[in-house]
Amino acid sequence: MQKIPRRIGIVGITAALVVAAGCGLANRESSFEMPTSANAESLNLPSATDAGEQIGVATKLPIYWLENTDTGVFLYREYLDDTRHSEPIGDAIWTLLSADPAGPNRYTLLKPADEIGVSISNTNVITLDLPAKVFSAHLDEGLSERSIQQLVFTASAAAASSGLLAGESSPTVKILVDGQPNADVFGGYRIKDVYERNAKFMAPIWIIDPQYGTVLKEGKVRINGRTTNFDIGTFYSLQKKDADGKLTVITAQKQVITGKIEKSGAFSITERLTPGSYKLTFWGMESESEAKVGEVTSDFTVK
Repeated sequence: MQKIPRRIGIVGITAALVVAAGCGLANRESSFEMPTSANAESLNLPSATDAGEQIGVATKLPIYWLENTDTGVFLYREYLDDTRHSEPIGDAIWTLLSADPAGPNRYTLLKPADEIGVSISNTNVITLDLPAKVFSAHLDEGLSERSIQQLVFTASAAAASSGLLAGESSPTVKILVDGQPNADVFGGYRIKDVYERNAKFMAPIWIIDPQYGTVLKEGKVRINGRTTNFDIGTFYSLQKKDADGKLTVITAQKQVITGKIEKSGAFSITERLTPGSYKLTFWGMESESEAKVGEVTSDFTVK
């Protein structure tokens, strides 16, 4: 087993406190329930397909955040800078617990902590040892499941993207609380022996690039995303903002060509853009409904 040591020290604790103060973590409420409007089952939403992580993104960490939508509370992946440069799994979990997401509506209900124990076996079992305060919010079952999956997806993604996984077996994650398995957390949720990534919690559509807040060079801009299999298809629109924030439509509604969507759901589109601020929106369409399903947006700048 590869033991990845805890990162404890004055410098690390100071960094954690600085980040926490900057993103208002101390103001997180202590009790949450799933929003009643977010009922994916009632909309017959297609299941998402799990997507692998690219190896070799040395300066970025894959972090999975929650976001409330009209069709459910889903996981969205972002790539954030690695400011710790200690070891990838622990750095990713620390970032999830302590940093701000890029998207303005994304969040975690896990509490910040600096003491993070990590190990990985030669059978790709990742063990996380976290203090009880990480799980101190009172959550219902739905949010408890999703918060645990944030840890599972983030840890396994960090292991995959950094090349720590051995062979072809899928990673699993074991979660200890102060060194103990099967702990009771979130005011009544009991942690299982081991977890796999559960694709049902993944958002139906992701905008991978350009990520929210990205600044790009003018000219050809490559748009990368991942979508699930909607009955009618996946669509996007592109709008440009003027100095007053007024939006001008560049592309009102354009379908992603089905033949260009890979089996994994990945797709790529190229647009030629001039300098300015842009709003990119993707959504899916299901038969017998005009609703935009799984709508996701990204604001970015071209210079």
